[in-house]
Amino acid sequence: MRYQSNRPKRQFLAGVACPSCKALDKVVQIQLYQPEYDEYIECTACGYTERRPTPDDIIDIQQSNHHEDTHQETVHYGDDGAGIVRFK
Repeated sequence: MRYQSNRPKRQFLAGVACPSCKALDKVVQIQLYQPEYDEYIECTACGYTERRPTPDDIIDIQQSNHHEDTHQETVHYGDDGAGIVRFK
């Protein structure tokens, strides 16, 4: 069995700009394991945080994008849950 720490895992994301302050290489991905799994990004320069969308949020986002962009076809999900977007 692999050892899993209870401490949050912090990983810098190289080449990523903060959506708020546009600072480059200041975004950290944080994974929490307790009390339940959670994942979000945080900017070390301005403190901006953003959570990964839930599966229900993803469906809402895709539906709103589909209405805005008629070039996008349906999204199919593979066995691993990854979405595959087909374009016309």
